[in-house]
Amino acid sequence: MDSVSRHSRAGMTLVELLVVAALVAALVALLLPAVQSAREAARRTSCMNNLRGLGCALYGFESARRTFPVGCLECSTPAPRKQIAWSAFILPFAEEAGAAAAFDVRYSYRSAENRRAGECVVRMFLCPSTTRTKRTGLTTGDRNRNGRWDPGDDLAYTDYGGMFGVGYPVPQPLPEHVGVMVYEAPTPAKAVTDGLSCTAAIAECTGRDATFQSEWINGQNIFDQSSTNRINVSQNNEIWSDHPAVAGMVFCDGHVEFVGESIEQGVLLGLLTRAGGSDARQ
Repeated sequence: MDSVSRHSRAGMTLVELLVVAALVAALVALLLPAVQSAREAARRTSCMNNLRGLGCALYGFESARRTFPVGCLECSTPAPRKQIAWSAFILPFAEEAGAAAAFDVRYSYRSAENRRAGECVVRMFLCPSTTRTKRTGLTTGDRNRNGRWDPGDDLAYTDYGGMFGVGYPVPQPLPEHVGVMVYEAPTPAKAVTDGLSCTAAIAECTGRDATFQSEWINGQNIFDQSSTNRINVSQNNEIWSDHPAVAGMVFCDGHVEFVGESIEQGVLLGLLTRAGGSDARQ
């Protein structure tokens, strides 16, 4: 009889089990935001490292060539166009020997000759917080699903685009609206009269797919910012980040900043142009 009583007291009642379950659920609810925050902090650090790598590559290119890379080579010429991106030209300075060796500037970005280069997934070009990797994968894939390779298939994406400047509704051709990464002509450092440390050359534009031509080898991955849109307002070829409340930028001197959504609009637009006539942060 006594042994039976002792055995009964060793167990847990249903009420006790429910109390323990409630405590565990409460602890999980308290800890989950902290875990998610820690994970995002790690992803943001990784993204910053990517941007710093791009900044070093950009600086290395400029030091070697005395100019920044052309934003898009043969984007405005009569068809057929090569449409090659700035990001292809900095590969040798980004320790991406494989993609650099496979890339051939004589051919279009979507040509068979550049197929092997274009399908290289360059981790430096990918923000770890982007949602696109879960939705569409890391490349364009078989775009028309015909089971064979066609020009434009299997091209790897980038989450970082070259900064073309300030766009609609501002008229584009004026010098004060032009950024560093433009069509056809490379920008020499002396043309960045607003100051290298105050002019963004690369910015986050994460989550774009082939619809918005965001392949790293495709020169149309450059973009401008509407004069009326703030950061993280439009994912349609404007500054957009999957990091909460900020977006990463690489400046012409190679340094990196995460710029907050609360930045004053005039200051933001000043950072995106190379010769607006003033240092927007002075």
